[in-house]
Amino acid sequence: MSRRYLYCYQTAVTFSEPVVNHAIMLRCLPARGEYVNVEEEHLVLPPGYRMRSARDAFGNRIVYGGRREAHSSLAYVSTGIVTMEPYAVGPGRIPVALWHQPSRLTALSDASVAACGGIGGSASEICHAVNSMIEYAPGATDVCTTAAEVVSQRRGVCQDYAHVMIALCRRAGIAARYVCGILAGTGQTHAWVEVFDGYGWRGFDPTHDVQIDYGYMKIAHGRDASDCPVNRGMYGGGASQATMVSVTMMEV
Repeated sequence: MSRRYLYCYQTAVTFSEPVVNHAIMLRCLPARGEYVNVEEEHLVLPPGYRMRSARDAFGNRIVYGGRREAHSSLAYVSTGIVTMEPYAVGPGRIPVALWHQPSRLTALSDASVAACGGIGGSASEICHAVNSMIEYAPGATDVCTTAAEVVSQRRGVCQDYAHVMIALCRRAGIAARYVCGILAGTGQTHAWVEVFDGYGWRGFDPTHDVQIDYGYMKIAHGRDASDCPVNRGMYGGGASQATMVSVTMMEV
């Protein structure tokens, strides 16, 4: 049985002084053709941004381009309506062997694995163990924090739960990859894990200790969080920037 959701992702970036030659790459559109059917989608950017659509090396949808003229802010909205079937993703064209290999943010030493109590077993068991091991603590980590550092301090956010689960799955011989997207409700973007079961990919959320069925709209996947940031950019000038993000997804 399918379920229908309205999603809205909003970002506002302000600069301390005007910038020029502002190049951006966005991953803020729902993944198509898997368990998600996109009924309607809209991406709204300010006038002056010349954008193109493409896919990255992992097959994720991206929008890229920029604006040359001086400006002091960037605001954009990605919104639409999707229907979801129970979470299931096909095997894809990238060899599964890639998802067995540790990455910069998911590598664990033998000592780190031992500090986890030698966690292994099924994906569900690893998901539960990671949820029990880590305390949810906003601000305790940043985008560069590794799985080994999270294991050491036992504190983090959804990105960190996902990295530790991926690391332990790969050590246990289970192919696993990082996913970013939107969770039903309001707040920020969310991170979870896809695990290969021999036929396709199944979703697990170690932050909430669940195997995913509905309510998770996938945007992108990669080896770890560094492969699929929602917003990446560069610009000319010495300005600092402040970013505000608002995310909503509600069943309709």
